[in-house]
Amino acid sequence: MSRQSGDQLAADGSILNGFDYQLQVWVIDGRVDACSHPASMRRAGPCCNQARYAGHLVATIPGHEVRS
Repeated sequence: MSRQSGDQLAADGSILNGFDYQLQVWVIDGRVDACSHPASMRRAGPCCNQARYAGHLVATIPGHEVRS
């Protein structure tokens, strides 16, 4: 399976809409989208980077992907 569209980039090259491969998170309007893992996976803390960074501006997270 493959995606039918590409990623949309912000002026600085960070992901505005799409997938940040460095952080392994989906980004919508420049913010990390919430994950949809079940609560049972999050008992001991965030289950993934998506859960860890949900709601944060991706451009403010150290190590985020920047494309030229």
